Order: sequence, then structure tokens, then C-alpha cells
Amino acid sequence: MAGLVTMPGLAAAVCAPAATAIFPASGIAGTSVTATIAGSGLAGGTLTVYGDAGLTTTVQSSAETTLTVRLDLAVAAVPGERIIFVDTPGGTTGVSFVINAVGGPVVDAVSPPLIATLGQALAVTVSGADLGAVTAAGIAISGAGVSVSSATPSLDGTTLALTFTVDPAADLGTHAVTLTSPGGSAVLQLYVQRPPPTIATVEPAAGEVGATVPLTLTGTNLLGAALVVTGSGVTISGVVTPDDATLTATLSIDAATSPSTEPRLLIVTTESGQTTAEFFVVAAGVLTVTGIEPGAGEPGQTVSVTIHGLHLTGADVTESSPDLGLTNEVVVDDETLTLDVVIAGGAATQTNWTLTVSGAAGSTDVTFRVLAPGDPFIGSLSPPFGNRGSTIALFVHGVNLALIVPGTGVDLSGPKIVESNATAIDDRTVRATIAIDPLANVGYRDVTVNLTSGKSDTRSAGFRVNVPGQVPVIDDVAPGLVPSGATTSMQVSGSNFAGGTVLVTGPGAVVTNPVVNGAGTLITFDLTLAPGAPAENRAVIVITENGTARCGISTNPEPPTLLAAKLVKPGALFTVTSSSFRLFVFEFSVSELFTPGPETWTIADADGSLTLSRLDDVDIGRAYRERHRGFVRVRAVTTTNRIGISPAQAIRR
Repeated sequence: MAGLVTMPGLAAAVCAPAATAIFPASGIAGTSVTATIAGSGLAGGTLTVYGDAGLTTTVQSSAETTLTVRLDLAVAAVPGERIIFVDTPGGTTGVSFVINAVGGPVVDAVSPPLIATLGQALAVTVSGADLGAVTAAGIAISGAGVSVSSATPSLDGTTLALTFTVDPAADLGTHAVTLTSPGGSAVLQLYVQRPPPTIATVEPAAGEVGATVPLTLTGTNLLGAALVVTGSGVTISGVVTPDDATLTATLSIDAATSPSTEPRLLIVTTESGQTTAEFFVVAAGVLTVTGIEPGAGEPGQTVSVTIHGLHLTGADVTESSPDLGLTNEVVVDDETLTLDVVIAGGAATQTNWTLTVSGAAGSTDVTFRVLAPGDPFIGSLSPPFGNRGSTIALFVHGVNLALIVPGTGVDLSGPKIVESNATAIDDRTVRATIAIDPLANVGYRDVTVNLTSGKSDTRSAGFRVNVPGQVPVIDDVAPGLVPSGATTSMQVSGSNFAGGTVLVTGPGAVVTNPVVNGAGTLITFDLTLAPGAPAENRAVIVITENGTARCGISTNPEPPTLLAAKLVKPGALFTVTSSSFRLFVFEFSVSELFTPGPETWTIADADGSLTLSRLDDVDIGRAYRERHRGFVRVRAVTTTNRIGISPAQAIRR
């Protein structure tokens, strides 16, 4: 099955922002640094700081995916973590920044990005300064299933090599990674996702013009996947993933659609990636062959062959050459026929012969080639086409492909196509990456495989470069704030949605009932977030055969539970009992509105347990204007940098 990476669409909407990182992620008190906040939906963002005083922020420039900011760290700033919140018309998102004393770790960058996959180790290099004292034991990671197996600093402390172990059952979504040394700390965000989807089988792999076809795909990592199909005249409905290995749907093939020997692509998408499989639209009631594998063999071999198609029930196969013998014919089902092709030892090589498949629904021919020993052979390519500006995983199916030249062994004719990563999966399959320039000539290209033995094979006009249709564009997603533990009716407005569908990223999200209107300008769907689904910045992704577009939504956490003392006095204890938060600001105010200014006093706390000092008592008294009654609440930050706010509680003084 083939993999496909489509061109992303440019979202024009006011989307909920999502900040994924800030670098540098830490700095030294008394210095000023220029930092970059990365993410999406950041254009026009303004900044506020959450936590202790001592950090002043100024936006220097803004774009959709980056904010450049100046950070001034006061000399007297208390060391510790602050949250820098980015506020836009679409909502709020946050990143962690830590102020350290001289000698504390400074994290300038992490490469590659901190995006991990279930069951796979992730190796990254942290660069910066004063990283030499960071050890694996000094790194804490929120959530379950992710740990650091090794932490190796360079001798000069400017780099730190980290290896993360990710359990196959690790918590999905955002984890806070805290690097601690005797001199201070830094906090990074690591995102854990599932592996990309794969497709092993498509049942059926062909359907008649005018038919309604129940479709089943089997593979891996299919839970929550979205499905679209290339071309017109075929619609998809009822997409369900009952388990991680199965996707079912219904294909409706219009009676006016023309049958074709070229397959449609079934595009399967999750937040982790895309893959494709082939589906053929064939003439109604006619015996059709859509493929043969393998389609070649050498003299003296007995080749086990599978013929794919439709209306093969009761079919028989005959050969056109005395050099070929056909045995053990078995009609597996209406789409599959197997047989052994016995090639005579003295058979002429470099010769194509015809196998005729005949049955009650008609007959058709398929070609079988006799090769010289060791010669490669290209039988088919998946996918057989790709769009300008796209990067695809191209699979070459054939015979004698194990000796493909690593990296460069697949070549497409003509300019503006870059081939790389050619790898033999087995003797009959090669995978390569094909990058098609946005200005590549449209039309057919020859495909050549080159072996380390010096032998090669070329399939004339084996691949076609297409002009893509218009990519989807999102204008709005409503609502932008979605609760967990509920099903919410959603709508996405924009353009170029025809034939498309939608998915939502992040753990615990399930999309059902997607419907595109006739104009291709509106998608409605139901979004269910599981109870306890983490408060995350999520993306709504619209997928069509031409590309994708995304727009952010968000989920707020449940309010933290605050156990508050009844009386403000030195030694009074205020405790947050909720376990899903990691940074806290206790607020004391004369009003339930907690208006910023002299009538509200805030105290930052790292562990959710605050004991008032004598000075705290004095400061709160000023905020209460010496009244004997006021209010207290706590604003708490999750590991995903979302804020939960407890209800206001009255308190005496």
C-alpha cells in the first residue's frame, strides 16, 4: 500500500492559537534575550506572564507560526518557572519559560522536535549552556509511559544528548519535560502520538459502476482515521473504525461514472500521517482483471501467481505459449484467482506472453513476462500518479528487486522530481520517496529501477504528474472551545471542501457524522471528547484529495479543587487537591471579580500548597482594604499550559 503526503492548505480563519515551544526555554536573571515562540494561529498575539514577577515580555514581530519576543529578566527575579500566555482573538495558549540564577541551564534549541511515537525511542540533542550537570535522574516527565533512558552532556556543557523511551501504552498528548540541575531547571513540551496508519488489505478492491460497495480496510493504527477517495463520481459514507486494525465504510459509485484501468486512491489520514490504497471502478457485469502479482518469472521457475479483479467466480486461465504451464488454479473468491505458472527451462527470455482469463461474465487478457536470470521487473507502481508540489511514498512492485541501489535506485524521467530513500522491502517491493516540484511538467514519466548488479528495468509512462485541484481553506470553526466528556455539534466553514471529511487531533477525540454541503463550503460533524480527555490545544483538519487545512480549537480543564483556610492569618494553609496541575497562582481580592490591580494580591506557588507568611497577611490586608471579608481562588496550569480556575470562596480576615 502506498503512502501520501498532501500539500497543506493555508488556513485563513481566526483559529485558536497553539504554542508548541519557546526557544530559548530558559534564561539567567539580569539578562535580556530574544526568543521565538513556535506554533500555529499566533499572528497578532499579545503576551501576558503568569507566575512570579521579574519577567517582562515584548512582541517584536508576529506571523501565523511564530512570534519573536524580547524577554527582560530582572536581576532580582525569583528563580523558577513562568508561563507566557499568547492571547489572540481566537483564544489563549501558553509556553513555559524558566528564570535561573547564574550557572543554571539555558536551553536554546532541541533537535529534532520533541514529537514522540508510541513504542518507539526518541533521540534528541538539546543545545544551550550549562547543561553539563543535567542527568537522567534529574529529568522529570509528566504523565505515564515516557522516561529518559540516557542523558549525556558534552564536556563543555553546550549540548545534551537525550534518549526517551516511549511505552506502547504511554499517555497520548502533551507531556511536560523538566530538566533539573543544581543550578536550576528548564521545562519543555513533548508530544506523544500514535504511529502513522498502514493498510494491508482492501476488501473489495474493485466495484462496479452504479454499485453501493461495503468496504473494509485492514491494517494498523487505524483508530479514528478519516477516509477520502480521489476522482469524481464516488462518495464515501459511514466511516467507522471499530478497532485499531479495521476501517469500514460504504462507497457509492455513480451510474454515470466511467470505468477505468487506472485505480482510484483511498486516502487514509490520522493526525500522525497518511497512507493510500488502490480501488478500481470497473464496468458493471463484466469480468475484469485489475492486476497480476508477480507478473514475471525466470526459466525453470514455478511462480505462484495471484490475479485480482472482479467477476472471477468460475473463471479459467489459458496461456499463449508452450513454454508456460498452468497448474493448481483456484478461484479464491469473486475478486481473486490463484495459480502456478510453470516456466520451461529453455523458455525464451525478455518475452511477454498472454494469459487469458475467461468466465461467464466475459474474458480478458493479462501479460506475463519471462525474464533472464537476475533481471529486475516492474509490474506496477502505487500510487501511479502524484500532484505537483507533493511528496509521496512510491511503492514499486515486481520481481528481483532486492538488490536495488540504496537511496538512489528508483529514477523518474524528466526534471523537477527528486527521488530518495530507495529501499528494498523484499525481493518484490521497493519503497522510495518522490518529491514533485510545484512547477514540474504535467504528464507521464518513465520509471526505472537500478540494481547494484548493474541491471535495470524501465516501465514506460509508469507514473503521471497531475495538476492538483484547489486545496481546502478554512474560514471558521465553531465552537472554538469544546468541553470534555460531552458530544458537541461542530461546523467548519470555508471553501473547496467537496469530497472531503474532517478529523480532530489529540487524545480522546472521536468524530462522527461528517457531512459536506453541496457547495463544498460547510462541513458539519459531531465531536465527542472522552471524559477526562486532557485539556489540549487541538486541530480540526479538513482533508480532501487535494490537500488539508487545519484550524485550532481548545479544551479547558475542570476547575481545580481548593481547600481554603477559613481565616487569613500567618500560617493559614491553602491546598489544591487536584492532581492534574503543576503551577499555581493563589489570588486574594476584595471582590469576586478579582480585578487586577491593588485590590487583588497574587501569590505564585509551585506545588499547590500555600502557607501564608506574616508578610503575605499584610499584603492581603491591603488588597482587602482592611475589610474583614474577602475572596480567594486559585488559577492552576496543566501540563498542557491550559488554565483551570477554582470558584471564588469567601474568607474572613
